[in-house]
Amino acid sequence: MGQEFARGVPQVLAMDGWWLDGDGREGEATPSDTRRGAIRFGGLAFLVLLADLLFWHRTPGISLALFALAIFAVATWDGRPTARLVHPALLLVLGALPVVEYVQVLSVGFLFAGLAASLVWARVRPEDSWLATGLAWLARLPGAWAAPLNPDRWGHAFRALHRAPETGALRRLAAGWAFPVGGALVFAGLLVGANPVLGQAFDLRPDVFTLLQRGLFWAGIALLVWPLLDRSLPRPVALPQALPMAGPRFGLTRTSVLRALVMFNALIAVQTVMDAAILLGGAALPEGMTYAEYAHRGAYPLLATALLAGAFALAARPFLGEHRAIRPLLLLWLVQNVVLCGAAMLRLELYIAAYGLTYLRVHAMIWMGLVALMLALAVWQVLRGHVNRWLLVRGALLGLATLYATAFVNVAEKIADGNLSAPVTRQADFSYVCSLGPMAQDAYARAIAQRPHLEGVLVRHGCTLAEPRIAHWQEWGFRKARIGGYGRVEAEPTTR
Repeated sequence: MGQEFARGVPQVLAMDGWWLDGDGREGEATPSDTRRGAIRFGGLAFLVLLADLLFWHRTPGISLALFALAIFAVATWDGRPTARLVHPALLLVLGALPVVEYVQVLSVGFLFAGLAASLVWARVRPEDSWLATGLAWLARLPGAWAAPLNPDRWGHAFRALHRAPETGALRRLAAGWAFPVGGALVFAGLLVGANPVLGQAFDLRPDVFTLLQRGLFWAGIALLVWPLLDRSLPRPVALPQALPMAGPRFGLTRTSVLRALVMFNALIAVQTVMDAAILLGGAALPEGMTYAEYAHRGAYPLLATALLAGAFALAARPFLGEHRAIRPLLLLWLVQNVVLCGAAMLRLELYIAAYGLTYLRVHAMIWMGLVALMLALAVWQVLRGHVNRWLLVRGALLGLATLYATAFVNVAEKIADGNLSAPVTRQADFSYVCSLGPMAQDAYARAIAQRPHLEGVLVRHGCTLAEPRIAHWQEWGFRKARIGGYGRVEAEPTTR
């Protein structure tokens, strides 16, 4: 039985895009290879045209989520039942929700992570590890993106095209149509130039620079998307079954860990007592030092101390059974560091009360809370006898969940609200408040409604008090629509 070929696609090009990826080895294309390659090329063309519609001269918005869903649909479409794709598709939707809310670095990161995880999940074999296969797939991506820049592969492509049986047919087709089509174009050009009606109807004056820009945009989209359409998965990487805590144990011994715990607990106890006396008991500060200076000098060093405490707790974990005093001392050490995180948060709160909110201070407060929760998990780990992997996995999930939740919070609005609603005795940093951008518009409006004189102050410092404008439907985002009025999407102009 003869081989089947996709119409219009040479056999060598239909062999699953070897000219963009693969190892460049020659071989015979089976009918399934040909069909799969034709589907992949057709899907690539569709995605390039869709990217032009969604992104060309448009600010990214919901278009990013739509394009990710389109990539997933093209990469997984094979005409077979799609029940196995339900869970990967739901994972992708979950990763796309932050972008639908608002496009920022964090939400775009979740979108790419969701797309990568869903593609691997949809293709991985049941007997392979999902995590190990995903890591191998991510490690392969940079090489796949750089493959088209390899001149050896292009040379192989041209040689294979020259030898392909379809090439002769294409040459005969070109020879039969080159003269009539070329001659018709020449005569058409002359007639259009002589006929003013036709000349006005076919007045095409393309902007060469714009065409070049658009062509480069198409090529860039094609190169970025092509590796994502490859359905083959690399061999899973080998993951360690247990953390390497045996052997030298990072140079620690039972005696050194015991002595370190005694000394560290004593130092932290001194710091905790002094913080409690100043922050809660009203003890006097050193002469010339304000509460704001005291808070600023201590908040971040205390956070670093708590982080080091967590690392030391992991290193000391293997020694719990080697001396009866190590376990209670380690628990005391962890509890004291949770209290230390609380003191750092109190100091930061004092500093914010004196100087206002900023992105850095908000992030620091969130990070301090995360560290305190991680240390509390470490306490539970020691009490229940869990291994370090248990703690690390749950800590990673806790951090991921916190970042995901943060993507839905309008931090700019919270900062502007906190700074503009401050007591009159504290001078707000209006330049910083106005640098927060249009997402703080609602906070500006509330502050002006309470204190009308602030409108002139904000305008003088460069605040834009107009509602955020959504010019095209591709730029829509839920936060933009919520601030500027729900669903305010202008009609797209007829000319581009």
